[in-house]
Amino acid sequence: MTDLIATVEPPSLTPVVTVARSDIRAIPSIEVGGESHWLGEHRDFRRHDALARFLPEHGRFSLAWVRLRDGERLDVHEHPTKSMILVCKGSVRLTGDLEESLGEGDVVCVPPGARHGFQTGPGEDFQGLSVQFEGAGLYEDENAPRVRFTEAASASMAELERLNDTRLRRFAGHHLFELFDSGRMSREPLLRDRFVSALYVWSVFFQKMLYARQSVCTDPRLREIYAGHLRDEFGHDQLLRDRHAVSEDVYDPILEAAGNWFVMQMHSADEAAKIVIVHMVVESSCHVFGERTKAAFQNGPAAETSYFDIHAEIDGDHRDIGRDHLRTLSPEQFPQLSRACEEAWDQLELVFDRIAALVGP
Repeated sequence: MTDLIATVEPPSLTPVVTVARSDIRAIPSIEVGGESHWLGEHRDFRRHDALARFLPEHGRFSLAWVRLRDGERLDVHEHPTKSMILVCKGSVRLTGDLEESLGEGDVVCVPPGARHGFQTGPGEDFQGLSVQFEGAGLYEDENAPRVRFTEAASASMAELERLNDTRLRRFAGHHLFELFDSGRMSREPLLRDRFVSALYVWSVFFQKMLYARQSVCTDPRLREIYAGHLRDEFGHDQLLRDRHAVSEDVYDPILEAAGNWFVMQMHSADEAAKIVIVHMVVESSCHVFGERTKAAFQNGPAAETSYFDIHAEIDGDHRDIGRDHLRTLSPEQFPQLSRACEEAWDQLELVFDRIAALVGP
């Protein structure tokens, strides 16, 4: 009988494993958008094979030891997932949306998109545990970190805005507007006719610029945003011609060249530069232009559907299109955007110089 009894082997037990913190590979910095950012000491648990096997993939969360010391800082940043930081040893100052000093045992809860960073003082040592509750760790894939550093980019964006505001104020003082401020454009029909005929040339190039951008955009999100803008602006060149009695076809080689510059940028520039050109520069100028010129066209059969009233109203919203995209860029990209801004304003001023010349004294 004993020969018929199968021998049952006891199940093998998985041994308990211990892992020293020093055995988890540390990375001191990360590169985002071409800029290196200091992490101090960052040890994601999944950089150790035994811990990676032990941590569950279902309902995935991530853990990492973090450390800053003696004046080191982690720049202000944001990420798309919830994060919790436990201060295990020492102290540190929280920076960003909330400024607060933290000590051992304190817990920081960071919602998605919140700006936060950490700064130690001289001689200070902060050791903590960083926890993310959805998906991969923030720096688990060193080549595709799940963070966006905002401090330097925000400063760069503010500098670009200041540059654009300076050029916009200069444009608001363009000598063409003297014809409106003095009342001549309202009183002199021939002057007004020459003006709308010359403006019509620029209005056609504006339409071509939007068509060109829409036709070559490959970013689905931006393409949808651009499409809404195009729908708002569609046919405004024809509106100008029909409602304001454009009576002659104007040809001016300088006006043609300057107008074509904007169209060609839609084929050669990157999306960030296009946003600067179309929205920061052209749409900002259109808003000012509409406000400064609409009074001369408020009487007559075209008053209710005036090209100038429409642009005074809608271009205020169009100025802000794409700003969120620009805020995602690295600081290294902004010098090129500043050059694009300057060049676009130079070309736009040339357009209005030629319109003023064609209108006459």
